Amino acid sequence: MTNHVTKNGEMRRKHLSEAYGLASELLAGSKSLADISDNLAERGLPLIETRLLAMTRQWVSPKRSKNIARLTALVDGLAYNAAGEKVPFGAFQSLVEDEVAGFVVTAHPTFSMSGDAWLAASAFMNALPKGDAAAVKALRAHGLKQAHPDRSPTLYEELDYANVALGNMRRSLRTLYKVVFDRAAVLYPDEYRSLRPRLATIASWVGFDLDGRTDINWSLGLSFRYKTATAGLELCITATEALTLDSDEAAPHIEALKAGFAQLMHCFQLGQDALAGYQDDDASIKEFNTLAVENQKVKESARDAISGALDGLLDLPLAPDAWRDVALLSTEWRSVGLGLSHIHFRLNAAQLHNAMGPEINLTNAPDQSAMRRHFLSAISDKLATVKPQTIHYGVLAAERTTAKRVFMMAAQFQKHFDAATPIRMLVAESDTPFTLLAALYYAKLFGVDDHVEISPLFETAIGLERGDRVIAELLDNPYFLAYIKKQGRFCLQLGFSDSGRYIGQPAATLAIERFKLRLIRLWKARGLGGVQLLFFDTHGESIGRGAYPESLKKRFLYTQPPRVRQALAELSRPEKHEVSFQGGEGFLWFLSEDTALATLTDFLEVRFAHHNADDDRLYGEKGWSLDFFLTLVEYQNQLTDHPGYIRMIDSIGRSLLYPTGSRSLRRQSGSVLHQRLERISQIRAIPHNAVMQQLGYLANSCGGLGTAIERAPDKFNAVHAQSDRLKMVTSMALHALARSDVGIIESYAKLLSPGYWLDRCDAATTSEQRTSLRRLSGILEGLFDSDSIDANIRKLRRDAGMMTDCLAEDCDTSVLNIKGVDRELFELHEMRIGLIQFIFVKSMEVPQFSSRFDFSLEELLVELLHLEVPSTLERLREIFPESSQEQEKEGYGEPASYAGGQTSGYAAVHRDIFDQLDQAYQLVLTLSGLIALKIGAYG
Repeated sequence: MTNHVTKNGEMRRKHLSEAYGLASELLAGSKSLADISDNLAERGLPLIETRLLAMTRQWVSPKRSKNIARLTALVDGLAYNAAGEKVPFGAFQSLVEDEVAGFVVTAHPTFSMSGDAWLAASAFMNALPKGDAAAVKALRAHGLKQAHPDRSPTLYEELDYANVALGNMRRSLRTLYKVVFDRAAVLYPDEYRSLRPRLATIASWVGFDLDGRTDINWSLGLSFRYKTATAGLELCITATEALTLDSDEAAPHIEALKAGFAQLMHCFQLGQDALAGYQDDDASIKEFNTLAVENQKVKESARDAISGALDGLLDLPLAPDAWRDVALLSTEWRSVGLGLSHIHFRLNAAQLHNAMGPEINLTNAPDQSAMRRHFLSAISDKLATVKPQTIHYGVLAAERTTAKRVFMMAAQFQKHFDAATPIRMLVAESDTPFTLLAALYYAKLFGVDDHVEISPLFETAIGLERGDRVIAELLDNPYFLAYIKKQGRFCLQLGFSDSGRYIGQPAATLAIERFKLRLIRLWKARGLGGVQLLFFDTHGESIGRGAYPESLKKRFLYTQPPRVRQALAELSRPEKHEVSFQGGEGFLWFLSEDTALATLTDFLEVRFAHHNADDDRLYGEKGWSLDFFLTLVEYQNQLTDHPGYIRMIDSIGRSLLYPTGSRSLRRQSGSVLHQRLERISQIRAIPHNAVMQQLGYLANSCGGLGTAIERAPDKFNAVHAQSDRLKMVTSMALHALARSDVGIIESYAKLLSPGYWLDRCDAATTSEQRTSLRRLSGILEGLFDSDSIDANIRKLRRDAGMMTDCLAEDCDTSVLNIKGVDRELFELHEMRIGLIQFIFVKSMEVPQFSSRFDFSLEELLVELLHLEVPSTLERLREIFPESSQEQEKEGYGEPASYAGGQTSGYAAVHRDIFDQLDQAYQLVLTLSGLIALKIGAYG
């Protein structure tokens, strides 16, 4: 497999030869687009099958019985100390009643499987506990029609996908707590009934992520809140109906419980129906708010009745199994709250700064050195004098400032839904303490500072470098220090996606680890060991976004390494670790109750394991480790700042992406012309990563490692041999390299080179072909800066060669031959390169048109060469109508025999050019979906 690096020129020529052969056959008519379509249609199901089977190898076991046995051993382990002595009940109780682990589902745009494929995957996962063969049989029986989506899911559909995952997560938690109660009954038979466990949590920001979005207004967010509330109530009602208590004393409590849930459901359904009929006018909002106020006391009474009934049942001398079932319902009601899960809002620093700007005359960025102290003083003054304000839905509907609206929504959720369960307020780009102090101000202003957890997100290179200093300054602020002490917890979010975009995945994981260790040292220095630290690691399902590919347990150790876990264990309060599962790809792990339980079991085993990295040589060689890290960062900075890198992504890369989420992947423009990228920050992390996958070289996951190793290869190999942490980082890069081929990305680059198309003239057999190829070459001249692109690819080639040479002797490179990454991946790329060649050459057949339009033919051809095919064809079809535009013959009062103003239509142009361009581009996107499946993820 390593020949894709060492024999790059040979591989490039082979890829291009295979691809051009296909393009030539299509142009000559000896092969049709329908033939290719039939070929690709047969590949979707086997590739999905391979991908799902690869997922099964990442769990320790998907079998329910084995995972219950593992959870039993884990709970038993909490009851005994290192010396093998059973700890007092109080010590056991404090462990299981503290939140120490959490899953968060997010709706990032990685819904890379069609709805039909999602159902097929669901059939697979639900049959998986019976074995791989049964799962494959269920998958094949589904009869898959199409693997990848042909449209973006709506927000409501994303919520439906998320709710499937959350429902199964919730059922897996119920199983966990069943094990806790059953084992506690054996271990502490006289005391266990006082247990109220809260070991793990589930949360979601689907529908509540406003970072960079303007399409989620207050009423849509509220609609999602109603939807999650009723879904959670349905689970509680089902659990209540399943209770079998043979006790006369229990009957009134059961009736009160059923009545309380029924009242809540009725109130929320009334609100949901009223919101569905809401019109954006004063009368409608007043009516809606009045209904909410009228229902408020009913809901409060119902919640109190439910809690009272559960407490009453738990106090009864019920049989052990009956008591446990009530305790499970009570635990779910109190720990999850009123909904399917906890809620995370997400906004960004700019939204907070925009809201605060008019209040303190924020004329400059708050982190500019000349004014930063002034702005920090100004926000502190506001925190000193802020008085809580009350609001209603009318005030919320009228608010146009996103940041204020988010905190207002939190206040309304607290008032009308659930006042007991906290809401996380995730703040992206928290690179200055001003941002978080502004968040605290709005929390206090709207009376939710006891209810919301303000959580900064650090993911840029600057944020990870100075984030601990931002936190140190926050701790110097008496209002923020008092806030986190009262909360008893401080939540920090670390992003693997954006950090991997800026400094590459190997450097990003090391930077996040270094950040965490610095913050733990700060926590100790400030005497805050009793304030729980919560690290929330957000990562996607792909290598380039922090998803370790070998096993789930290794993934959790990759994001929160043993060294960090060891340092956290020295704090007096156990830490909480949360991880994300993003988009439809992340939800695959939770498509059945048993697979959700397997994921939870793997997570908890890592969380409660003893971790010690004292013998890991990476931490002993501090000077070399720092140099290694800085070299990785420098390489990626130079790579992503290089004009050739930007042009490679901007040329055809973005047009290889198909719709995978409700959030736009690119900025829209009314202009006919392609909007060029000028810097890497203009493209989001997910599409950036997806482009590199689709171009055949995962540069942000393996780029730079060869350069860093080559600085001191003997030292690297010596440290690598004695460092589990470095082996993980290296293995991640090797997995990326196994899915990459420099010859492939160079082949895509050659398509953009004017010289390549002139070379094709030598093989052309007719003067018409040569004229067309020369014209194509002329349009490409200077269009993509191909020389710069070639220079960038040579940089990748040198680095890849150094990496394989340095690793070949002393490291295990068998991962380069990992199962599932084989010749087919490169065949798919070759087919797509051939289709792109066909599109390029076929575009030269578009006829000239009148200059009366605001754009020229050459401008539209430039768009086609950027693969902006659908929008360009839409304009061309308007210019060249397919059928004749006949005038009405009647109604003029006299006949006319001349039809000179009419057109005979361009049916042949549509059939032979436009339709073929459209079909070819749809096949390009189909191949993108198949390549994503082959790689193992999208974005």
